[in-house]
Amino acid sequence: MTLAALGLAWAGVLWGVRSAGLRLARAVVRPRERRATRIHRISDTSVTLDADRRTLHRGQFGLWFGDGGHAVIGHLRSHDVRARTVTREVLTVTGDLASAGAGYWTGHLHAGPAALGRDFQEVLLAVPAGTAPAWLIEPARPALPATWAVHIHGRGTSRVTSLRSVPAVDALGMVSLVVSYRGDGEASPSPGGASTLGLREWEDVDVAIGYAVAHGARRVVLVGWSLGGAIALQLVERSAFRALIHRLVLVGPVTDWRAAIHSGAAERGLPRWAGTAAIRALSDPRRSTRLGLPEPIDFERLDWSRPGRLPVPTLVIHSEGDRQVPLASSVLLAMANPRTVRLVELSPADHCWEYNVDPAAFNRAVIDFLQADHDLG
Repeated sequence: MTLAALGLAWAGVLWGVRSAGLRLARAVVRPRERRATRIHRISDTSVTLDADRRTLHRGQFGLWFGDGGHAVIGHLRSHDVRARTVTREVLTVTGDLASAGAGYWTGHLHAGPAALGRDFQEVLLAVPAGTAPAWLIEPARPALPATWAVHIHGRGTSRVTSLRSVPAVDALGMVSLVVSYRGDGEASPSPGGASTLGLREWEDVDVAIGYAVAHGARRVVLVGWSLGGAIALQLVERSAFRALIHRLVLVGPVTDWRAAIHSGAAERGLPRWAGTAAIRALSDPRRSTRLGLPEPIDFERLDWSRPGRLPVPTLVIHSEGDRQVPLASSVLLAMANPRTVRLVELSPADHCWEYNVDPAAFNRAVIDFLQADHDLG
């Protein structure tokens, strides 16, 4: 091979690496739309769907269909390997499931706050990026009126997903504020349209904390799911109300975005260098601008594996079944902060589906952690 041909081949390799990195980087900050699941048959008590890793997963899940229809899907009844279908229980339905030909499989067990059977209202918060709605949910028995729980959902979803953590704090008598933030489809859009992975979103949640304080909160428990966990960690250091952040409960949290990106590359069947290229693209001033980011991603600020960085007592709920955010990241967080972090590893579940697999164990972990805090009384 001539030097010219070798140079061309090497240039092609470099172009391929950069291109793959940009595609992965775009997927990180601009999550793709949900994939529809075909519905084959429906009865009064069951539904038959396309079988895949998600619909075969152990536990109870949500199925969105039609114009806001929602069904709670229970345990597996049968799996037809040849037809590639799975039949599962139908527990509750809101809407006309019988006429649906497809739906969206999610961890959302609640169609909205009304499903919790508690008094609630929607409040609209004026945040730096525009406006952000939040659900204010009253507990059945307000035993801890001065302690509010602020629930923060993850990337590529909405506040309905974090309703799963409301029952545990409700059992302790806490008010819940279930928030939205820029770019999640409910709050105002992100400038540029891309997620900043927590570097800017925390500002919107800080307004929600301020609302809680203005309405009687003297202590705040932050409950963060996935990216919501990364946002909660930013608030510990940057919130105007950080002195009132009393406890953290983190579910499948992203505590090191570099590790999460490499995990995502592996899940897509991409080599490790693709993850490295994506990280470089996101942290590069020129390429991050092309992705719609207002500034490059500061991965050091988003890395919580450094010892002693986390001063707030924290419960981390995670499992080895997570294919998006590696359990190892939570292990490193706990090892770096042995005095403040309690890691509870639940039964294997895909990303943030620990509640769906075992809600009793999830609620018990949260309640035990918060009840052990004598200062909450």
